[in-house]
Amino acid sequence: MNEDAAASLALDAYQALQGIGEDVAQIKGVNSDVLAALDFLRQTNAEGFQQIIARDSDISIASDVPDDSASWVTEVRSSTEVPADFFTHLMGFQYMQTVLFVFMLVALLLNLGASLWLAFSDKWRS
Repeated sequence: MNEDAAASLALDAYQALQGIGEDVAQIKGVNSDVLAALDFLRQTNAEGFQQIIARDSDISIASDVPDDSASWVTEVRSSTEVPADFFTHLMGFQYMQTVLFVFMLVALLLNLGASLWLAFSDKWRS
């Protein structure tokens, strides 16, 4: 990489970082406006704000619930049944797929060997 390309890359990176900084400042500004509006509602004791607080205080938060994860058991049920010979067919398919793969691998190696033989046979004879 030459000096001009490195300088161009560094300039592009700097501009990208400036863009990210501007986006973060914009998000921070929006969030601070929201927090200021909420603080204003809390200080003025607006009726709607008090009703929202009263409503939300009745909702239990997940962290307030005691951790009883040791007593949980996960059960999976399915109404779909597979045919009795499904696994036999599946194993047969996988067997045939393996045989096909081995056949293709042997054909590829024979082709490679024949190509190498044709490429170098003249040089080996002399």
